[in-house]
Amino acid sequence: MRWTRAKNAGQLGLLAALGLVPLGFLLSSLSGMSDPVAVVTGVVVPIVCSALVVLATVPVARSPLSPAYTGFIVAWTALGALTLGAVALLFVSYEMSQGPPPSNPALVIGGAASVGSAFGLAFGLTDARQRWAQGQLERANGQLTVLNRVLRHNIRNAMTVVRGRARFIRQQAEASQRAGADGAGDGLADHAVVVEENAERLLGVSEHARHIDAVIGPDDDVEEVATTVDLVGVAEGAIERLGAEHPAAEFVAPAAVACRVRAHPLTEVAVSELIENAVVHGGDAPRVAVSVRRDGDGATLRVDDDGPGIPPETVEAIQRGYETSMRHADGLGLWLVRWVVDRSVADLGFDADGDGQTVTIRFERVETADGEPSPAASGDPNDLPDADATGGGRPTAATADSP
Repeated sequence: MRWTRAKNAGQLGLLAALGLVPLGFLLSSLSGMSDPVAVVTGVVVPIVCSALVVLATVPVARSPLSPAYTGFIVAWTALGALTLGAVALLFVSYEMSQGPPPSNPALVIGGAASVGSAFGLAFGLTDARQRWAQGQLERANGQLTVLNRVLRHNIRNAMTVVRGRARFIRQQAEASQRAGADGAGDGLADHAVVVEENAERLLGVSEHARHIDAVIGPDDDVEEVATTVDLVGVAEGAIERLGAEHPAAEFVAPAAVACRVRAHPLTEVAVSELIENAVVHGGDAPRVAVSVRRDGDGATLRVDDDGPGIPPETVEAIQRGYETSMRHADGLGLWLVRWVVDRSVADLGFDADGDGQTVTIRFERVETADGEPSPAASGDPNDLPDADATGGGRPTAATADSP
């Protein structure tokens, strides 16, 4: 992450240099010129162009095009300067071969390069904006594809089951009432359970859709949606809630050491979704270990379980970022995780070793006001205990053998 910021700063510095170097040369040439027409055409216009390149550095740095397209814009600017500079060089060479050379060949070439850099910057900004808009459109289309598939497939199928079971219950109840016989409705309880389960699924899908709408809303500026989140506190809160809902599950919580990261406000929902997914698919007595580890300027949240693992086709779809008719994920939970991770400018990873599933999210760590990393209780400030690897995690009260 530091390398990305340093690389972007270097590219912005190069963009400014493409304007500053010719600007300084042109300003120094003003003192030796007396012809007003020559001053305007040979110096003033190129000076304005170079100044525009320098001034453009600030809005480029603050725009959503940075850092992804900064290098692209710099390349276009340099290409424009080199192209017109080369044309001017050929012109000067031709003039020198035909007769007396221009009074100031370097000024002609430098002025042409300055104008070329401005044109290159304009082309670069236009092309970068188009590419960025295309990327945003593709991302939105991928998200809408997932939502459309879930709304068409999952909700429709669940509602079909609910309607069919409800109709059967109604018909059986009416028949029982007409017959007036005791025990005629004994089998209705099983159907009622199926109705309840599918209703719960619909409620879950609705809740996921609500959170996803908040994540992929109209505001696409990551700076506006990122906040400071305590990963350890988020994990502990999720484990506490899920422990009450799943008393047969065993949880290992991360060590009680705050670790603050830059993340989307709905990171808590995403972390809870990962842990709950491990519990739900982990069998009758699942074990889920959650750990947080610092790594340089980042921090990694890790969720390990002993379940069957996430299907490969689901992992493939989530990592690819969109679904196909043959490869798609089941439900919205992991998509919610993926999009929260994207909006947090974090990295999502999956690993299955045959004995369970591991999911990791690496965030950018936030330093405190005094410049030091977020406080640790003891030990190396760059290494939080890993519950699964070191045994430093704290088993929670909601375990399989709890009283």
